Amino acid sequence: MGNTSIKKTSELSNFFNEIFLNRRRKNPKYSMRAFARDLSLTQGRLWELIHGRYIPGTKVTERISELLKLSPEDKSKMQALIAAEKAQPVSTMRSVSNDEFAMISDWEHLAIFNLISTKGFDHTINSIVNRLEISQLQAEGALNRLVDQGLVIEEDGRYVPAYTNITTQNEVPSEVLREFHRQIIGRSVTSLQRDSVDSRSITSMVFPANVKNLAKAKKIIAEFNVRMAELMDKGDTTEVYSLAVQLVPITVAGR
Repeated sequence: MGNTSIKKTSELSNFFNEIFLNRRRKNPKYSMRAFARDLSLTQGRLWELIHGRYIPGTKVTERISELLKLSPEDKSKMQALIAAEKAQPVSTMRSVSNDEFAMISDWEHLAIFNLISTKGFDHTINSIVNRLEISQLQAEGALNRLVDQGLVIEEDGRYVPAYTNITTQNEVPSEVLREFHRQIIGRSVTSLQRDSVDSRSITSMVFPANVKNLAKAKKIIAEFNVRMAELMDKGDTTEVYSLAVQLVPITVAGR
């Protein structure tokens, strides 16, 4: 986490980009679709490869080498670049300050941040508007702010998250964070009224509490949040969900 810079390209990306450009110089009509066909890759996988978001394994590397008819020197270079790429640390999270979060604190920002990585998203403003039920102005403004803050990368008409997650300073009192939590709780109320029980889970408990155990309780909740996110992220992600856990006093202390 922290202020890690975003790596938009790599030597491996440049390697494949150069091959594509060389073919295009010979044939101006040569397209990414044709390049994907020649590499026996889907267009989506080729896009990830070109933009440094996919590192091929040994079998795919051998297949690409054969399909491209690489020279022994170029094959060795590609293998070395792949090995170097695998050794690079991956920036998976970004911790934002309260001031930074203030710019993206309305709920639709994090919703868009996660929506753009779901299966079937077509990278249009209309898709954001329809999926989140927000206005075009809201969608455009939120997406632009995410790009401006380096949290989302725009390349070739596609939007991709620069990080897998965004975190904030949870324990720092902030009206901005409080407003964000109010909005997320509001989304739960919307879901309670709109969605069937098959697509949501809303539970509540009321119990006597020993406040001396609150720190341990917060730790358990934090661990639960991580486990739930990991579970829901497995396989093809097609929707965006929120998880809002509230452990709050109902009684007023000292009265």
